[in-house]
Amino acid sequence: MSRLSRFGVSFFMCLAVTGCDSGPALGTVTGQVTMDGKPLPNVAVTFIPAAGGGSASGITDASGKYELNYLDRKGALIGKHKVAVTTVQQPQSKIDMSQIPSDSPEYAKALEASQGGYNVIFKEPIPEKYNDKSELQYEVKSGSQTINLDLKSS
Repeated sequence: MSRLSRFGVSFFMCLAVTGCDSGPALGTVTGQVTMDGKPLPNVAVTFIPAAGGGSASGITDASGKYELNYLDRKGALIGKHKVAVTTVQQPQSKIDMSQIPSDSPEYAKALEASQGGYNVIFKEPIPEKYNDKSELQYEVKSGSQTINLDLKSS
């Protein structure tokens, strides 16, 4: 058997038997999102490659920790990224009153809206400079890395 034939057989055996990893090179990214030092739960973290290609994203848990996924794999494309952080909106029919201080004017408005059956208009609590007009940029490298996002409310 020639070298080329052996290579071809080895290549196809690799694909058939082990499911060789295919696709672009990724770096594994985990981290924590905080605002003014406090963890931000239930926010979407999206890494958008500067050079083009698919974005990677993850949702923070109760302690603000996230892990990025690219399609069906863990990680993000290697290279520079713009990073956007946005709140994951809950269904409008449910208002979490526990998140609004009872002495706040917003509490009274939310209570009235929930009792009257009105839809509550969602206002993104994360400043635009971190989502719609994000100024965050990070580089994803090969291997595993931790990228913490320390946001400021003002």
